[in-house]
Amino acid sequence: MGIFYDYFSAPDDQAAASAFAEGPEDAGFDTVCVKTIDPAVLFGQAVALLVCEPVSRVVGHPRFGHLVTSPEAESTWIVTLPDEVRDALAKAPRERLAEICIPWSRAEEFPGFADPGHLADFLNELAALAGRARSHGHGLYCHMVL
Repeated sequence: MGIFYDYFSAPDDQAAASAFAEGPEDAGFDTVCVKTIDPAVLFGQAVALLVCEPVSRVVGHPRFGHLVTSPEAESTWIVTLPDEVRDALAKAPRERLAEICIPWSRAEEFPGFADPGHLADFLNELAALAGRARSHGHGLYCHMVL
């Protein structure tokens, strides 16, 4: 088991929240699926490495992990990612994304060994999603299912 994370783009919070029940991919949103990379801790560390800022500053942004669905939901949530994160990912060169995956792979929060190559693949997919989102004026979100 575990938690599944679907990173996706949507025009706004209300549209993103509409993916609550069926998930963003089934709802027709542009989506990148991953199992172990949560938005608040592990992805926050990657963003901090990318933008050369402390993790606390990155995840302290009011739109980083802001809940757009009911806080009473027990096993499904949708949270926001700031437009600054979307833009940083969208313009990041592939080489830079691969470079940050080396220290990121050593994060103690990864269960077991994290392969920098697999992490780079994920970040490249997410960067492509971010680029498409930016070109459409959409934001980035994460749908989490326990």
